[in-house]
Amino acid sequence: MKINTDNWKLFEFPEIFKIEKGFYNKKPESSGEGTIPFLGATDSNNGVTGYYTIDEIESASKTGKEPNESIERKIFRGKAICVTNNGSVGYAYYQENQFTCSHDVNPLYRIDGEFNMYTGLFVASIIMKDRYKWGYGRKWRPDRMKNSKIFLPATKNGKPDWILMENFTKNLNCKPISTKITVNNEDKLHNLHWEEFLLHKLFNISMGNGIDSNKTTDFDPKYNYVSRDSNGNGVVGVVDEIPGQIAFPAGSMSVSLGGSFLGSCFIQNEPFYTAQNVAILQEKEPLSIHTKLFISTLIRNECKIKYLAFGRELNSHIRKDFTVKLPIKKNGNEACIDKKKIYSEKGFVPNWELMEDIIKSLPFGDRI
Repeated sequence: MKINTDNWKLFEFPEIFKIEKGFYNKKPESSGEGTIPFLGATDSNNGVTGYYTIDEIESASKTGKEPNESIERKIFRGKAICVTNNGSVGYAYYQENQFTCSHDVNPLYRIDGEFNMYTGLFVASIIMKDRYKWGYGRKWRPDRMKNSKIFLPATKNGKPDWILMENFTKNLNCKPISTKITVNNEDKLHNLHWEEFLLHKLFNISMGNGIDSNKTTDFDPKYNYVSRDSNGNGVVGVVDEIPGQIAFPAGSMSVSLGGSFLGSCFIQNEPFYTAQNVAILQEKEPLSIHTKLFISTLIRNECKIKYLAFGRELNSHIRKDFTVKLPIKKNGNEACIDKKKIYSEKGFVPNWELMEDIIKSLPFGDRI
């Protein structure tokens, strides 16, 4: 659904929001019986990292010892947009009910009223569009946040148009996704012959553009801007064409080489530029999107096991010794061997068609 931005304007954060600081608190021990969400610097689950009781929150302190702060300092009322200012910086989540949070989160409240679910989701989405501007080296602490700006619909008298935002979000409701697949075919994965392949034998691997976010503009956006991220296909913005930079073609795969989202791998469906520390995979022979989805999932899982953010990162391995295990082609019970050893030093051949069929047969695989 398109939206006309002709009547939008830039607002200073303090014009719109009352910016509160989270509480510098030690995460409580959980009994598993709590209902109050604890928000942290995370990129998922609406910012929630656990649920706690009032007693658990009240007894916790940043040192784990007395003296402790009062419960009033730790509990925040609902109707807030919570923005992460550290770690996974720039994620924004609407919270309907009361919550507690770490000092890596800033709750924002409307100055001229209260957010509801629709206006809260609208504004949170706009805030996250600018998330690419922030990172470990440029944290979005309150001192910076109060000097930030946000682009929102405005009324004729120059105030935020909350009615337009609410109505727009309400009209986004859609039907549940349907599928014709009624049987879970995950068992197909258990009776395969898997072998190890060097990633550089399967793909042409190159480094991305390495463009810093502060070198981008968005006056006439043309290309997706892909960064080290685990959501939104890695796309954190759409930017103007940059003279001297060549955009990577749609169908290429992006891989985050470091940071907290190390190994995040996505197939890009539009031409794109990249930020620092992102590698590009381009197939040596045509592969379907289903086959590439299969491989991208394995790349992410491999990184969780063998690599470590800020320790053993991918930079020196992705084009050298990074491997994935893939199902291979067989003739009866025997592996098909390629004497030219195009894909493997042992002559094994990846079964591209089988990988495609597996993805297509998974729940909702027919909607890809």
